[in-house]
Amino acid sequence: MRKNKWIAGIVSLSVLLSACSATQNQTESVASQDYEPVLPYDDSDSRIKHAGVISDTKTQVQIESGLADLSKDHFSPVDYKYKSQEFLDYDELDATDGSRGLLGTLRDKNPNGLNPASDEEFDTGNGKVTNATVLADIYELDFYKNKSLKGISLALVVNSEVGDNNTKIKKQKMYDYVEVTANKLVNYMHDRFNEVTSDIPIYVAAYEINSDSSSDSLGGYIYSGYFDGNSSKYKKINDEWIRVPSTTLQSMDETTYDRFTTFHDDVYDVLDDTSYVIGEAEYVDGSLSKMNITVTTHGRTAGEIQGVISTAKESMSVFKDTKCEYTVSIVNDDTTYCILKREKSSKNVSSVSIL
Repeated sequence: MRKNKWIAGIVSLSVLLSACSATQNQTESVASQDYEPVLPYDDSDSRIKHAGVISDTKTQVQIESGLADLSKDHFSPVDYKYKSQEFLDYDELDATDGSRGLLGTLRDKNPNGLNPASDEEFDTGNGKVTNATVLADIYELDFYKNKSLKGISLALVVNSEVGDNNTKIKKQKMYDYVEVTANKLVNYMHDRFNEVTSDIPIYVAAYEINSDSSSDSLGGYIYSGYFDGNSSKYKKINDEWIRVPSTTLQSMDETTYDRFTTFHDDVYDVLDDTSYVIGEAEYVDGSLSKMNITVTTHGRTAGEIQGVISTAKESMSVFKDTKCEYTVSIVNDDTTYCILKREKSSKNVSSVSIL
């Protein structure tokens, strides 16, 4: 797979951590299990489009891992393995100049474009906007059983603001757009690809990116639809990623904010001013679901890095909420040396280090 060294390291460590967790807890619930890939695993050139749309790797991971989590309600990890972007490759998505591809605008020469026509007045609920690019990207997971395609999940990555004046799209208007677009995309999948027969169920979820880069809210999943045969069912999703630390986190969940501050201070005692501890927290229906923390250092020796790892592992006990999954990455000079992970419903911390 042609990914950079940092991502490859994260994936490898994550796989090892999953293996460790499975060994420690054989009665782990389906909801907390991870999908296994269909091997040999083939990459897709769609990653070029993903990177061009969203440069932040963490957000890319949140979109795809979040789609996988949501998909578990329809495609159990016990029964299915996955491939990614098996059908929607770069050419299918391409919207370099807006004239072609699913991400392009609707026009005579691009009847499958999922963005409004450039001269169409898109109703945001806060006013009508022309040349509105609502849909930014599409992620795809394909689920297989015994090497046969049995289901597909798609993530519609949508912008929270559109137009030259960055007009905010009200929630109901976004729901309306997602319903129409999801239905059109599902029909396209069935019509375009022979393998995606009419009996293949398709799950579509919309991930809204917060267009305000200064906001403490990073975005999250807001709406979904499940299409099975001639039936479809839509559902609102209350999912949001928050910067850690931030004033927003402090106001919405002071307990978690205080616990992170304690963790930060414990780890910072062995660091210096060139190091920092930051993260992101995911809230689902108002409750903390995941927290990812990155401890970044510079110019550290192996012994010093080990000291940071040991301190961070011990300090993770400050997080008392066992309904949340915690992951701590220890990075030195752009290389990830260790990942610490504590699964939901557990107080045990798994660790994988390359020291």
